Amino acid sequence: MNNITLICTMHVNIGNCNSEELYAIIEKENPEIIFEETDIWRKKDEYYIKGLYKKQRSCTLETATIMRYLENNDIIHIPVDTYELPIAPPDIYTDISNACEDYEITVKNNFILSYQNGFSYINSDECSIELDKILEIEVKTIERLGKQKLMEKYKLWRSITDKRDNEMLKNIYDYSQKHKYTNAVFIVGAEHKKSILKKIVDFDQRYKTKINWKSWRIT
Repeated sequence: MNNITLICTMHVNIGNCNSEELYAIIEKENPEIIFEETDIWRKKDEYYIKGLYKKQRSCTLETATIMRYLENNDIIHIPVDTYELPIAPPDIYTDISNACEDYEITVKNNFILSYQNGFSYINSDECSIELDKILEIEVKTIERLGKQKLMEKYKLWRSITDKRDNEMLKNIYDYSQKHKYTNAVFIVGAEHKKSILKKIVDFDQRYKTKINWKSWRIT
């Protein structure tokens, strides 16, 4: 049976959400394979070639941690976010924050809890609820503002995020259909968790290979 543990994270090194904690989680899981939310072309850029991943400010928390782990462990590393982004992330969140005080408060609260409690919070149901609140406020605020261009940009970006989730799962299932393994981890931003867990049901039906998924919890 192919087993994958979903480990959610943030892309920045803050408080108890840090490289040492993530490294310890990976080490305890002892995976044969690490699937990562990053694109395959990253392996060809300066993060890898020049070793800049060792500087936390130069790349994401996950990449820095995973590359350090690979220096000490002979395992398979598979970037799975191969969806080509047609645009840079739209700068729409400042407009939402300026228009809705609750949005800024909710985002800050999620950040503080992540800072204080690290991965135990980021992988919790509480975090999922907070992220749902943030998403709900975004949608309602944009609808209330009634700015057509802002709404179009937001819908486009949400669509791109949805397609990325499909792409990541497709790459994982394609690999799993051709290879057998016992223990893998998929490290991905917490904002993708709800969508991915929902889409797994459909991917299980489409692929012949069954994957046993579980969400990481502190033990």
